[in-house]
Amino acid sequence: MAVSADSIPSTHRSTVLDNGSEVRPEQPAAAAAARVARAGALLGALGLASSAFVVARLVESWRVTPQTTSHHISLLGQRVSYPAANVAAVVVLVLALMGLAVTALAIAGAVREYVAARRFARALDSSEMQLLDDAVILAEDRPIAFCAGLLRPRVYVSSGAVALLDEQALRAVIAHERHHARRRDPLRLAAGRVMARALFFIPGLKGLVRRQQALSELSADEDAIGARDRNRSALARAMLAFSDAQSSHHRIGVEDARVDYLLGEPPSWRFPLVLSLAALSMIALVVAVGVLAGQVADGSATLAPPFLSRQPCVVVLALIPALFGLLAIWLRRNVSGDRGV
Repeated sequence: MAVSADSIPSTHRSTVLDNGSEVRPEQPAAAAAARVARAGALLGALGLASSAFVVARLVESWRVTPQTTSHHISLLGQRVSYPAANVAAVVVLVLALMGLAVTALAIAGAVREYVAARRFARALDSSEMQLLDDAVILAEDRPIAFCAGLLRPRVYVSSGAVALLDEQALRAVIAHERHHARRRDPLRLAAGRVMARALFFIPGLKGLVRRQQALSELSADEDAIGARDRNRSALARAMLAFSDAQSSHHRIGVEDARVDYLLGEPPSWRFPLVLSLAALSMIALVVAVGVLAGQVADGSATLAPPFLSRQPCVVVLALIPALFGLLAIWLRRNVSGDRGV
């Protein structure tokens, strides 16, 4: 598919100064991807901050003492203490438990992403690598190309892709993936996935992550086309070759927006305002409920469980390391069960 230089939008052409340096114009897809990434990071930070806030309200609203309180019942001849709270205190407790769950999920997700990236890096270190410019050639028959690495992203292409693509298409694919590496897209998208999983109760956050991923692909196409006019048709050939070579079990779908853009359609990327407002509204609602409930919350509980010890507070404190140990075992099992990146 041949495309003339006149058919390429002027926003993607580079300007060469008198000193020989090249100036890239502002790229709409890159700007849109950056805005979506910043919006996702801001919403994630606000979500984590709201989790910390409701936990702080729990500490302020509940009184916890090591001694037994007047709230107790007799069960099988034993005096059993129980917490007493009004409705507002129960609401604060539920929000705080949700906040602790968000924090645990965020930590677990970050550990999972890091361990998966390290496992992938170790697998590559154990094999012989060949380089094509700055791209690593993998011994893989399937034609694939990707960017991986959280802190030091690199470009990877399979030997199947090298054998399948012509030189111009291969260079265009590498330029596409090199843009992902420069912008550290693997780290950006991993952070977005962690926040989306942790803040599961916020509507629209997963949609923002999907939009960010789609825009990052469009931005990489945009950058590759801006670097060389012929990369538009080269990327289209590579995309078609990759799609035709995929088996039915490993077929990868191609975004319609990418196809339209490579065919010369004008860009029409919009900021996902509705998704962002929906997520922001949910965070504001959680904070507002926490503020209002915390003002009238009144709860009391004791660290003194019956039947265990005459000094039950010591027993409770002794259980804390055991709980952390169980949490560490659970995280290790979940991380070890994940597949590499």
